[in-house]
Amino acid sequence: MYSLILHLPTNMEINKAKEKLYHLSIDHWFQHDLFSPNWWILFLATIIPYFIWWRLVDKNRFFEIFSYGMVCATISMLLDIIGTELMLWSYPDKLIPIITPLIPANLVIIPITAMLVYQYFSNWHKFLVATLGWSILFSYIIEPLFMLRKMFILGEHWSHTKSFVGFIILGIMLKALFEKIKKHLPS
Repeated sequence: MYSLILHLPTNMEINKAKEKLYHLSIDHWFQHDLFSPNWWILFLATIIPYFIWWRLVDKNRFFEIFSYGMVCATISMLLDIIGTELMLWSYPDKLIPIITPLIPANLVIIPITAMLVYQYFSNWHKFLVATLGWSILFSYIIEPLFMLRKMFILGEHWSHTKSFVGFIILGIMLKALFEKIKKHLPS
């Protein structure tokens, strides 16, 4: 009889694999990403939206709206880390080589557009319609455009429709959270 011996990786083996991945990522970034057209798209997508947002944000509600955006950015980054680690999707091009998630999307585009939806559509009915449009924009327009430029790759266990549902849930969850917080704040 043969016995099945399972090899459980040690922490040292995992760290060696991470070190190799780190060096591969750095080499790839210098050889393929840095200053490529896609890198410039990522770079500009990280900077320009904040200038636009600054002109559009309601300065009287700045702290509330900015807080909303930062919570959105935090959740987006966390979900993106989980999704990329589970290989549900990936980003071949990176703005910064050692950070897996797509910084321009998670820290800029998604939260800024979410802040604008939150700012301009305050009642629930209008907010839900706007969130539906926001979800369609990201899931069925932006994601496919990024796929055409080979900047976003869907894994076999993910789809645009799953992203669509995720964006809707994110929008509703954030609005509900902030409505609850506002109810408990002193007038």
